[in-house]
Amino acid sequence: MRIVVVSSYPPRHCGIGIYARAQVDRLRVDGHDVVVISPPDGDGDIRVPFGRGRQFREAVRVGGEADRIVVHFQPGVHYLPGARAAVSKIRTSLALRSLVRRRPQVEIVVHESTPRPPRWRLDLMILARVFATAQLSFHTDAERRALERDYGVRVHSRLVDHRGGVGASRTLTRDDARRRLGGNPREPLFLCAGFLHPSKGFERAIRAFETAGSPGRLAIIGSVRDPTPENLAYADRLHAQTERVAGASLVEEFVDDETFDLWIVAADRLVLPYRRAWSSGALARARVLGTPVIAAAIGGLIEQAGEDDELFESDAELVTLFRRFGSVDGHPPSAPPRDPPPAADGRGSAPGCS
Repeated sequence: MRIVVVSSYPPRHCGIGIYARAQVDRLRVDGHDVVVISPPDGDGDIRVPFGRGRQFREAVRVGGEADRIVVHFQPGVHYLPGARAAVSKIRTSLALRSLVRRRPQVEIVVHESTPRPPRWRLDLMILARVFATAQLSFHTDAERRALERDYGVRVHSRLVDHRGGVGASRTLTRDDARRRLGGNPREPLFLCAGFLHPSKGFERAIRAFETAGSPGRLAIIGSVRDPTPENLAYADRLHAQTERVAGASLVEEFVDDETFDLWIVAADRLVLPYRRAWSSGALARARVLGTPVIAAAIGGLIEQAGEDDELFESDAELVTLFRRFGSVDGHPPSAPPRDPPPAADGRGSAPGCS
């Protein structure tokens, strides 16, 4: 089968690109002929600038004989930012509409869309028509419902397991991972990980951890992807918070997949205190690697969480969870790692660049 994939791609620091690479690797192992269209900073087979629709015009050109064309969609991947980019946004939406019309084998994997988009924007009006006519894939039904509500459309869609885009397997025990990171194997470790911006809500975890009495260690691993004043100020606030809270630390850097997985395996719990979220690539990765998760009960996280994960609705509940899974007579919790789920078929889904 010949497949064209349109996405950001490593080495760009983007969760969607990491997901797309895992999907492409799996498809190629299965014997498929895959062509990747990526931005110039990705290692795609065809590299073109994203932001004015050229990626979709290229997919029209090379996708005529393709059996499938997979577009990994998130606004920040395909659209230029800011009000001054209004014309380019329209061109991008028109190019995507043309791709869907001319190549009916297109599948759009919706990782995230603009929440509650203003109806007067022409680029979003065009995009709404694309969503109404194309074949879409979502990780959770909550994401589908949110898109239909926000864009005022009904869609043709299917659900795909987010874990299908995680190219990881557990090869170390928790103690081994702790030793490689230089951590105390007897100290409970809570982990927050991902790009630093206010919607991640990491400051909630710091406050709740402090209120719970600092029961162990809270590590935040992440970096600022978009250096906007808001995001830079948020990172500064996190640094200030962790410096004054016992047991809390912030490592501001982008880590590769191997190191990211090492931290997840080392943690007793991955904490996702998000204020806004569709689905989470970090949550999917934790489930594959067998680390339980504490997550805010919002968006698609409710459906995405597994039976060993905990959901919270308030900061007070988060405090309680820190206390429950923190120090118990000086020893960390002893939940055994879960067996990883079977691999998905690799057709769609993904974490976002968030």
